Amino acid sequence: MARMVVLIAGCLAVLAGGAWTQEVVISGFPPGVGGSVDPEFLRPHYPQLQAIADTLRQYPDARAVVTGGADGFEYRVAHDAKNPGLALGRALTLRNLLVDEFGVDPTRIETEAQYCKGEDPLCRFAAVRVVRAIKVEDSDLADRVTALENRPPVEKHFTETKEVPAPFIEDLGLEVSAGFSTSPVGGMPILAGAVTWKRIVFVEAVCGYTVWDDTYRYQGVDLETRRRQAGAMAIVFPLKNIPMGAVAGWLRVEEVSQLYYDYVRLSEGPLFGLRGRAFDFLSATVAYHPTRHRYAESILSHTEDDQWLISLMVYKTFGGGK
Repeated sequence: MARMVVLIAGCLAVLAGGAWTQEVVISGFPPGVGGSVDPEFLRPHYPQLQAIADTLRQYPDARAVVTGGADGFEYRVAHDAKNPGLALGRALTLRNLLVDEFGVDPTRIETEAQYCKGEDPLCRFAAVRVVRAIKVEDSDLADRVTALENRPPVEKHFTETKEVPAPFIEDLGLEVSAGFSTSPVGGMPILAGAVTWKRIVFVEAVCGYTVWDDTYRYQGVDLETRRRQAGAMAIVFPLKNIPMGAVAGWLRVEEVSQLYYDYVRLSEGPLFGLRGRAFDFLSATVAYHPTRHRYAESILSHTEDDQWLISLMVYKTFGGGK
């Protein structure tokens, strides 16, 4: 009688142990396929998966671990880095099948991935195995949690962190530009260079010179002349999100005779206007320039109002704390 009891107990132990080692491995996944798998590919394994689901319902302490695998096969050029994603996709395919088709509680399923660097079709798989959940009362975890809950409060110390301003030099930048500008004596190409602070304030120097000849009639003689200009201005962009700035400065424009090396027309005075930047490389300036003019045959200069200058510039900015 005692021998029979021992034999029955052994059989029950073997059956119970078999529940914890129950496993289904589905291999032969095609390369490059993660979650998009034909349902017919998995259908032959439905009876084994149903047995997994029955075991989970029978043993409340059991849980399922779903593992997806992928190898290092480059199913597309330079896309081998996505292979670990294939492994996880195969695991999720099997996990969703257990939940949707066999009614397994998703909270009792864990997913993981395995990745083989070499090319091995055996690594393209999805598997599920039943394992026993570890109860808190079976370990010392409950005691440790209780100890943490009952420990005395720890005094918290807070250190105030003050923002350290950046050095002034880091906010400085340089801008160079080139373009074309009108003037009281005609249009000319110009170059400009500016020092900027945080790309908000610009202090700019501008110069221009024509490479072509013009003529100016003086005392019955047609003089060959060229135009030149020099000036300085300050530009301020007060609003960060609006690329429009205010301009103020001083400009001198001359028309110079190549024969006498002296001006035949001169214009000098302040200017006030606006500069807009529609793009990161192009700016346009419109300025009012109430200048005083002087001509070679005139001793005194005189004011001519309503002078408007327009310039179009291509620019590049370096640094400036932005």
